[in-house]
Amino acid sequence: MKKQMINGFFVLVPVVMAFIFSLQSCTDKFEEYNTDKTKLMEVGTKELAGLLSRAQFQGSNWLTTDNYNRMIKTITHHFSGQFTIVDLTYEQNQLRYSYHNNGFSGMYSYGAVPSLQCIVDLAKDDGNYQNEYAIALVWKVFLLHQVTDLWGPIPYTDAGTGKEYTTYESQKDVYYLMFDDMKTAIDILTASVASNPSANAFGVGDMIYDGNVQKWLKFANSLRLRLAIRISNIDPAKAKTEGEAAAGGVMLSETSDDAFLDPNKLKGTTTGNGFSRINPWYETVMSASMESFLKGFEDPRMSIYFDPVDGSLIPEAVHGYPELMANVGGFHGAPNGYRSIEEMAKGIVSPCYSRPNYTRWNAETKMTEPIPIMFSAETHFLKAEGAWRGWNVGGGSAQSHYEKGITVSMQQWGVASGDIQPYINSTKTPVSPNEYLYHRPPTTDIPVKFAANSEDQYEQIITQKWLANFMLTVEAFAEYRRTRLPKIYPKIFSSNTNIDLNRGMIVTRLPFTPDEYATQPDEVAKAIKLLGEGAQDLENVPLWWDVNPNGN
Repeated sequence: MKKQMINGFFVLVPVVMAFIFSLQSCTDKFEEYNTDKTKLMEVGTKELAGLLSRAQFQGSNWLTTDNYNRMIKTITHHFSGQFTIVDLTYEQNQLRYSYHNNGFSGMYSYGAVPSLQCIVDLAKDDGNYQNEYAIALVWKVFLLHQVTDLWGPIPYTDAGTGKEYTTYESQKDVYYLMFDDMKTAIDILTASVASNPSANAFGVGDMIYDGNVQKWLKFANSLRLRLAIRISNIDPAKAKTEGEAAAGGVMLSETSDDAFLDPNKLKGTTTGNGFSRINPWYETVMSASMESFLKGFEDPRMSIYFDPVDGSLIPEAVHGYPELMANVGGFHGAPNGYRSIEEMAKGIVSPCYSRPNYTRWNAETKMTEPIPIMFSAETHFLKAEGAWRGWNVGGGSAQSHYEKGITVSMQQWGVASGDIQPYINSTKTPVSPNEYLYHRPPTTDIPVKFAANSEDQYEQIITQKWLANFMLTVEAFAEYRRTRLPKIYPKIFSSNTNIDLNRGMIVTRLPFTPDEYATQPDEVAKAIKLLGEGAQDLENVPLWWDVNPNGN
C-alpha cells in the first residue's frame, strides 16, 4: 500500500474514506480538512476533490493572508518594480530568511505538492480519473515553476513523495521535467475535451475553474507557453518547440479564461486575499516607475489600480514639506531603495503616495476579492513575443497580439471600451515621476503605439505585459530578470554588500532556506554546485535562464 505525507501525517493510498470530505461536501469542510493534523487520513478516489482543494489552497499560500506579507510584499512587489514598500530593510535589498522558510515550506511541507502527489498516485493508472491526474500535474508545474524561478535548483522529481531526503535538480533539468509533465497533461486533456467538451474533473473541489476541463486545458497551454518564453534566451530551440506546441490552445478571453482562486470557497477559514489584508496598513504604494509609465501613457488603468493621494490621511508632521503636500489629489509613486527612514517613514510619508485602490482591496474584501493566478492578457503578450521571435503561434503578427493583449487587459480591469483604441494608438511616452528628493528623467522614450523598430517592439511587448500583470509580481519579477525590462528605475541605495548598485547589480535569486540547510545539508551543497561552476549560494547569482550579466 502506498503512503503519502500530508501536513505532518501519512495518507494511505488507496483505501476507503476515513477522514476527508466527499466530493459534494469538500468545501463545506474545508477548514477541518486543512487544519486537523492529528488524524491518519485514509483516502481513495472519492477524496480526489478534497486533495485538489487542499493543494490549491496551500499552493496559493504566497497569495493568501498566510504568507502574502512574507513572500509577495517583502520580495516580489518591490523587486519587480511595480510597488514600493514602506520598509527600509527590504527596499535596500536585505533579505529575511525566516520568511523564505515559510514560502518554501508552503509548497513542499504544508500539503500543496504532497496532496498533488497523492492525486497522482491514486489516479495515474486509473482510466476513470485521467483528467484528475492531468490537472494535478498542471498545478504541480504551476506551483514549482515559481519556486525554481526564485531559488534555481529545487527538488522536483522527489517533491511530495514523502522521502526523508529530496534530491535537488538543476534548473534546466527541472524545466525539462516540467515540459514533460505539461505534454503528458495536455495530451490527456486534449483527448478528453475532444470526446466530451463539457468534461468535468473535481467539481466544486476545484476552487479555480469548478472542474471545467476545457478551461484547464487552456490554462495548461498558457503555462507551457509562459515556460517556453522563459527559456527562449538560453535554449531557443527547445523554447520554440514547446512554445509552438502550446500557442494554439491558450487562454484568450478575460471573461471566461482568467484564472482566479475563489476565496468564497475558503469556508470556515480566516484566510483570504492577502493583498486585501495588507493594503489597509499603507505599507505598499505605487512605485516611481509605475507612475512614470501610467502617467506618461495616460493609462486609463491608473485610477483602477491606484487611488489619488488623500490629504486627510497625511499626518500634520508632514504638512511643512511642500514637495510632499503637492502630491495631494494626484497619482504619485515613491522611489525604490530610498536611503533612510526619514525619507519615507512608515505612517508619515507613505500616505503622500498612491496606494492600490482601497475600494477594491481592503479588510472587508479579504474573503470576496478573487485571488489572481494567471491572466488571459499575458498569453497575448507571450504570443506577441513568440511571433516577434519568428515562431508559429497560430497566426497573427507580433503587433496584432500586442494590441490584443492591451485590449484584453483593459477589458479585464473594466476600462471603458472607447478608451482602449486611443490608448493603443497613443504616441505619448513615460514622464519623470514627481519624487521627493529625487528628480530623475524618464527611463525610456517608447510610446504605446507599436514601433517600426524591432528592438523597440520587444521593449513595448514586455512593458505592456508588465503593466497588464499588475499584482502578479512573482511573474513580473521573473520576467524582469529574464529581460531587464521594462526599464524601471534602479534602486537608489543598497545596504546589501552582495548587491553593488554601482555595477548595475540586482537581486537575481533567493539563497536556499535555513531549514533546508538544517535538514538536508548534503543536498543543499549539491544544489549550490548546480548553480554553476564556482557559484556561491548568494542572491546575486543569475538563474539558468537569466543570460544577463549581473553587474558590469
